[in-house]
Amino acid sequence: MGTIILANMPVASSCDDHTLDFDALVFAHGRFVLNIAYSVLRNPQDAEDIAQETFFRAFRAGDLGKIEHMRGWLGRIAWRLALNHSRNRSEDRRKIRSEDLLRTLPAAETAVDEMLVRKERAILLERVLLSLPRDLRETFVLLTVEGMTSQNAAEILGIADSSVRDRLSRARKIMKEKLTALAEVNNEP
Repeated sequence: MGTIILANMPVASSCDDHTLDFDALVFAHGRFVLNIAYSVLRNPQDAEDIAQETFFRAFRAGDLGKIEHMRGWLGRIAWRLALNHSRNRSEDRRKIRSEDLLRTLPAAETAVDEMLVRKERAILLERVLLSLPRDLRETFVLLTVEGMTSQNAAEILGIADSSVRDRLSRARKIMKEKLTALAEVNNEP
């Protein structure tokens, strides 16, 4: 993913205790915000746009020095913006096109059949993940795909840490059941 470019963005001065330096805010939390946006959108350019919008909105909110949990607050902003952006994208962008498969050429030592099997598994896993209820899917992505702690995910989702662990457990159970059922169907003669 590249670096976050904040062209023509105003920079707050750090002349008093209630105003954070905008550059320091981006430096401290930029990668985190970008990772959250990318975890939802799976597109580097869209994730960068959402990260920029997150910091722009945070700056516009003003008085950043009074925010107690800056990381969680920024994470929630990025998460919601990314979800809204994702909902607004057309279904065509979510579908895997044949051109996308052609661009994913196998390495010299990888057999084409093996590459196709891995691609099919990835598509199947994504479909099962997308079939989860939204709250379980969001929790699963933050913890499993992004590798966040349950405490960080709880801050972003605005729920208790115990609820995050419960959602992850339920998501894993449902995914296991669906994948097992699919495997049984595929193994029938």
